[in-house]
Amino acid sequence: MTKTAVVVVLGAAATAAAWWFLAPPVIGGSTSLAIVNGSSMFQTFERNDLVFIRPSSTYRVGDVVAYHSTLIHRVVLHRVVAVHGGRYTFKGDNNTFLDPEQPTRSAFIGKRWFSVPAVGRIAALLHTPWIAAALAALLVLAWGLGGAPEPEPARATG
Repeated sequence: MTKTAVVVVLGAAATAAAWWFLAPPVIGGSTSLAIVNGSSMFQTFERNDLVFIRPSSTYRVGDVVAYHSTLIHRVVLHRVVAVHGGRYTFKGDNNTFLDPEQPTRSAFIGKRWFSVPAVGRIAALLHTPWIAAALAALLVLAWGLGGAPEPEPARATG
C-alpha cells in the first residue's frame, strides 16, 4: 500500500469515527451540543462550557439531561432529581427550587456524555457569519495549497 493510500485510509477512518461520535442529529448523527448560558448548574458547569449530549435508553435520578422546555421555549440542561409515573422532576445544581415543569422522555434530547470547559465561547464565534466564512476560506485555501503531486522522474529507455 502506498503512502498516499495509507493517508487516505487513515483519514477516512478518522472522519468516520468523528462522524459516529460527534455528528449532530440534523445531519444523521446522534450527538447534540449545548453551550452553557446560565448559572443554574454552577459548580458542575460554568458559563460557556460545551456539553456533548447523547440519547440514552435509560434516564435515572442523578443524570444531567437536556430537554425541550415548553414553558420557556428553550433547551434546559438540569439534573434529574425524581421520577414519578413517567414524568421527570429536574433541578439545577445551583438552584434552590425544582423546575416548574415535569417533562416526559419525549421532550428529552439526551444526557450529558462529556463536557469541555470554556470551549463554548469558541463554538459561539462560529455562528458569526464573517468568522465562519473566514474559517471556511482558510480551510479551502489550506486544502488547495496542499501541493500538487510531484512529477515522476524521467526514465531513460534503451
